[in-house]
Amino acid sequence: MHLKRWLSGLVIAPGLILFVLFAPPVGFLIAMLALTFLGLREFYHLCLPAISRQERVVGFVLGLWIPLSLYLRDPRYFIAGLALVIFFLFIRLLFQRDEFALRLEKVSRHILAILYVPFFLGHYVLMHNTGGGPFWVLSTVVMVYFGDIAAFYVGRTWGRRKMAPTISPNKTMEGGLGAIIGSVAGALVCRFLFFPQQAIYHFLALGAGVGVVGQFGDLFESLLKRSAKVKDSGGLIPGHGGLLDRIDSVLFAGPFVFYYAWMAGLNSGF
Repeated sequence: MHLKRWLSGLVIAPGLILFVLFAPPVGFLIAMLALTFLGLREFYHLCLPAISRQERVVGFVLGLWIPLSLYLRDPRYFIAGLALVIFFLFIRLLFQRDEFALRLEKVSRHILAILYVPFFLGHYVLMHNTGGGPFWVLSTVVMVYFGDIAAFYVGRTWGRRKMAPTISPNKTMEGGLGAIIGSVAGALVCRFLFFPQQAIYHFLALGAGVGVVGQFGDLFESLLKRSAKVKDSGGLIPGHGGLLDRIDSVLFAGPFVFYYAWMAGLNSGF
């Protein structure tokens, strides 16, 4: 299993780097739409396995609109899209035949699906579609996976104190500290490669922040799997499980990096 993880990573990483750096905005959008579709499919499998095919199709259509509306840049498209999603789900809830409590639970999980996968992934569309945006996307991914690798090896070697035993029994406080250190190291590498004009302290903060929020993303996805009583969200990637198993930290890190860079003025295009 460990060898499979490394082999999958070595196969995927070069193509991912080249794609992020050189894909045109429309090509990157199409990739994000594909990831949104696959992520929603896994989410519905975990959290809404009993819904009808028609309901899934509606969820996919509504979910795909979110990253598309963010690509259009005008915030009114996104606001209108989100309003449409909520409006449609609320009205549809009135005419279902299930018990009232089940109706409310289903619509709540639909909204969670939209916010968790399309909305968070949509921030990468926003990030990429600016001057210098591909470097920010790649830097975010590098910070996350530097942190993941460090967390794995530090946790396996020195991990003693459990971080959240009821949600993810294998995660430790020592591994969490390793994740922060790894993400900071990844941030500094990206700063020297892509952003040498920026102050180092911003990338120390970005790395530490990604190391923290990435672990929250990991724990959140573990909570979804724990509620569904499954080990992996799917079997899409050999040795890694499903798509959500690989992008859980990425989903949480994207908004953090985007808004930090925006508020700190690190990219005037955000």
